[in-house]
Amino acid sequence: MDFHRALRKGDRFSVVYETLEGDGEPMRAGRVLSAEFVNAGKPFQAMWFKDPVAPGKGGYYTLAGESLRRAFLASPLEFSRVTSGFKMRFHPILQTWRAHLGVDYAAATGTPVRSVGDGTVDFAGVQGGFGNVVMVKHRNNQTTVYAHLSRINVKKGQNVSQGQNIGAVGATGWATGPHLHFEFRVNGVHHDPLTIARQSEAVPVSTAAKPLFDKAAQSVRAQLASAAQLTPGSAE
Repeated sequence: MDFHRALRKGDRFSVVYETLEGDGEPMRAGRVLSAEFVNAGKPFQAMWFKDPVAPGKGGYYTLAGESLRRAFLASPLEFSRVTSGFKMRFHPILQTWRAHLGVDYAAATGTPVRSVGDGTVDFAGVQGGFGNVVMVKHRNNQTTVYAHLSRINVKKGQNVSQGQNIGAVGATGWATGPHLHFEFRVNGVHHDPLTIARQSEAVPVSTAAKPLFDKAAQSVRAQLASAAQLTPGSAE
């Protein structure tokens, strides 16, 4: 939602949050546990939930169980510039035209590389032209590949969460300079990572955790209803 344009007079919001205390005295506000924003009469609600089944540190969901974040980040680097896309190109080392099955990001050696989604490390080590490479297996037979790393920070079999640091940009393997080669595969077939990022869906609460989530959501609805009875914050 664009809060610069969407706000209307009479809109209101309610927030339920943790209060961190020391020696019985409140010290500071903690995590936001739930919130409701009513925009032009339409309510938008969200709650914090840690899925005990899925890897990760928890996140925010609608009260129907839909995550407020997408399955994959737009980029494995916080700041990046694409230097070679998913297309045919002249390979600088092999000196021949061939399909470039991923995306190259320009970045300095040592730049942190993050997993674009939750998953399990399927490979972490040296592999041919990739040099130091990490492969992360996600749900629905999806795999992401992070190559030419100068450092690997994870091990095979390790669960990783979206945004977690898994290594650092380097120039190992067939690389003419420091950069990150990033691939996205579905059932072993290469897809354009930039397209996948734009089309990725939100990750729902796991089926196993849904009963626990629904119980928590019921409590949140009651909390937000009570919070709405207090002096509300509103747009004038």
